[in-house]
Amino acid sequence: MGRAILNISVPEAVKKDIVRRAKKSKTTLSGYILRAVELEKSLISEEELLKRAKRAMKDYRAGKTKVLRSLEDLM
Repeated sequence: MGRAILNISVPEAVKKDIVRRAKKSKTTLSGYILRAVELEKSLISEEELLKRAKRAMKDYRAGKTKVLRSLEDLM
């Protein structure tokens, strides 16, 4: 995969925060941003979350759920 340059404009405080976080993660600024983008891809959307919550409520009302008192009950 080829590389491309991306220039963005952010407030100075945001830049300082991102640079600090990258250093704390022991990675480059580019690496940190790429990691953040990859993590964001793995998140579900607000729409999907709402859809799942509605389905869970429907299952709950239909009695399709169980009350678990311990992790052992889950197994």
